[in-house]
Amino acid sequence: MPSVINAALGPRFQAVLASAWISKHAAAKYVQDYVRRVQAETKNNDSATREPIAFAPPIQVQVLDVAEGSAYECLDAINGGEDSLFHARVKQNLVYGVADGVGGWNESGIDPSIFSRTLTAYSADAAQRTFLLHDSDEADPKDIMRRAFAGMRFDNVPAYGSATELVMSLSLATGRLRTAQLGDSTYVVLDNQQRAKFVAAEQQHRFNMPYQLTIPPVDDSGRKSDKKDEESAQFFRPRLLMQDEGAEAAKETRRLIDEDDFADLSVVGFDTPAEAREDAHLLAHNEVVVAATDGLFDNVRVEEVE
Repeated sequence: MPSVINAALGPRFQAVLASAWISKHAAAKYVQDYVRRVQAETKNNDSATREPIAFAPPIQVQVLDVAEGSAYECLDAINGGEDSLFHARVKQNLVYGVADGVGGWNESGIDPSIFSRTLTAYSADAAQRTFLLHDSDEADPKDIMRRAFAGMRFDNVPAYGSATELVMSLSLATGRLRTAQLGDSTYVVLDNQQRAKFVAAEQQHRFNMPYQLTIPPVDDSGRKSDKKDEESAQFFRPRLLMQDEGAEAAKETRRLIDEDDFADLSVVGFDTPAEAREDAHLLAHNEVVVAATDGLFDNVRVEEVE
């Protein structure tokens, strides 16, 4: 059921959150159909007398007005091919982010979209479970990333592979945006004239090898058993959302998750949330933040985003 924003003192700021996504499968199908339609029109020699065929791929769009008293419902994952996104609300903080499943796992028979969607689902849950003493306290995006990834490991869900992740937290009490970036999912801050005032750099070990969170498969259970495409891929939500636990059991679960230092991953060279780059920006009226996976920024220059 949607929650209603109603803080004791009320946020000083309001924001509009706009999300857009399309899966590679849907995009490829649309382009193929579009090319066939253009070729058919050209073959019929009537292209000169007709209006050009509009190019309008089926991009999914969600726009939310995040303000005091507004109804709000968390989103924990989307069908964006190997990419996923989430947004959640904790007191006077809007927490949101994106994850990009590493496509190289396809060669090993592992669907990377399952990992990225599971990661954003756990991130949304970690954001909602963040303890803040005061309504105006800021949520820590790096801690949310840490608890989300630790939660996936604790629940031992069969979501294997890797993903980059960008987690952002906007305080509606102060207007401050905090970010935690692991990999090449990045963001741009535009001023009120739509000019870039900050461009986040990609975080890479070397060319085409971004920092990433990884859970390697332990057997063949995470490998594709048939030719399901990304449209039908499943993902996993946190176990604590699926069943009620007693207070003591829940407390012990939180303790174990908080104590995960990812030492087993670090010792073999895998990246962990500890390597996430942190930053903070004080936003002004009418400024815009564009956050996306490398699917956008590898193909669209910052000047075109402006």
